[in-house]
Amino acid sequence: MHVTGKILVWMILPVATFGFIMAARLVDTRGKWMDRLQKVKVQNQKVAADLAVARAEREQARAELERESLRWDRYWSDVTGQFIPQNNTVGANVGSAKGIPSKGILYAFQLGKNAVPSYVGSFVVFQLQPNLCILKPAFRVRADDVPNWTGGNWRFRTMIPASFASRIAGLEADLVVADELLAKQQSNLETQSKLVDAAKDQRDERIAELLGGGKDNPPPPGLLAEITQADDRRNASLGEVDHLRREISTAEEHVRRLIQENKDLARTLQSRSTQKLTALTDPAR
Repeated sequence: MHVTGKILVWMILPVATFGFIMAARLVDTRGKWMDRLQKVKVQNQKVAADLAVARAEREQARAELERESLRWDRYWSDVTGQFIPQNNTVGANVGSAKGIPSKGILYAFQLGKNAVPSYVGSFVVFQLQPNLCILKPAFRVRADDVPNWTGGNWRFRTMIPASFASRIAGLEADLVVADELLAKQQSNLETQSKLVDAAKDQRDERIAELLGGGKDNPPPPGLLAEITQADDRRNASLGEVDHLRREISTAEEHVRRLIQENKDLARTLQSRSTQKLTALTDPAR
């Protein structure tokens, strides 16, 4: 071989070796990228399916939101309300400037902690100003409801679902029946309390009649004390009667002894008189 060919062979050999090494690395890198591409394709297919489901759920949620918006209609939230006891109404710092209707009914909710609403009732727009409205309750206001209507935030709606309205109407009817029943029970309780008080007064009067005391001045001694005194007087009288009976018995015994002695003396005297007469009529003696 020519010297030039040998030089070219030795020059080409490192280049070829380097080329083989780079080709091997290229094949390995290409394989890794192909694997990654396959994984990305699988992941994209899964994400695409999840995205389709999420889009469908989003559309369904939007449709439900629109339906609920139609059921609940307009609303005004974070409204400060204050109870007015003079005319039994509620004043709210929102008015015609915010779109409050001059006629119709507003359904009120109170906002508690974490803005959780609780239904209060339906109110009629009684007076309306640009930044103020006076609402009159369209239901029976109870005394325990009023303290909760001061210094709180409200939410007013122009409409609530019909199912809620009918349920609320039924609950209000139940409350009316319960209020009437409670008033009747309270009336019965007051009557029973009066009867108990009258019975206690009669008992106190009877006890005063028996044991004495009472409201009179001076208080009477009482039947028991009078009966005790009468028993004492009767016992004293019985003692006196017994003493008199004993004296009478003693006197009768004394009289009997005297009579017996008189009889004995009379017989003795008669015997002596007979002996004297006999001696006088018979001289031989």
